[in-house]
Amino acid sequence: MRTLVLDTSGSFTTVLITEDHQLSTSCILRDRPAEHLHEQIHTSLENLCITSQDLSRIAVVIGPGSWTGLNIGVTAAKTLAQILETPLIPIYTLDVLAASCSKPSWVLMNAGRNQCYYARYSTPDSQEMAVAPIDVVIQRILTDSNSIHILEYGDTFKERFTGNDTYFSMDRLPPEALIAAMKTSRSIEGVDIKSLTPAYLQPSHVEQDACH
Repeated sequence: MRTLVLDTSGSFTTVLITEDHQLSTSCILRDRPAEHLHEQIHTSLENLCITSQDLSRIAVVIGPGSWTGLNIGVTAAKTLAQILETPLIPIYTLDVLAASCSKPSWVLMNAGRNQCYYARYSTPDSQEMAVAPIDVVIQRILTDSNSIHILEYGDTFKERFTGNDTYFSMDRLPPEALIAAMKTSRSIEGVDIKSLTPAYLQPSHVEQDACH
């Protein structure tokens, strides 16, 4: 079973093709506009001498993340899944972060306006994803004596954890973690394609500005 995996949540645009949850090929580009996503998909298919018709599923990171990037990635995934009539699997950014390290762990990323997205994972299927002021979240993290790792997507809050050897930052979502998160997705059988939207935990700046 071949699966196309897309991630446009950050500064890297990642395209993976897996077969039975094993990585077959990857195309990862930094600071490359997500508008070139279709070119990356085409290149990845060519590398394996296959076509889109050979894909059994589509998986896509739905957020949180870059507003523009997520919309491009999710739209591309939905379009492909509809054309190919294949299941569409949503992957959450924080689930990927958690899949890349040991449990229990805290994962977080900048949400803008002095807030952050965060979750605490004690087992692969136990998480509480939310958004809150960064000062509140950091206080919770630093007073948690049972946490093994603190992992941030990006390094916005790096200085706040200076001297803490359990803190790590990540500038992209690793292929192996993307695959692991897909395997344990709560929607591994696929979701309704038309209703899938990027998973913002608070309105984007664009959406908020449109309301005023």
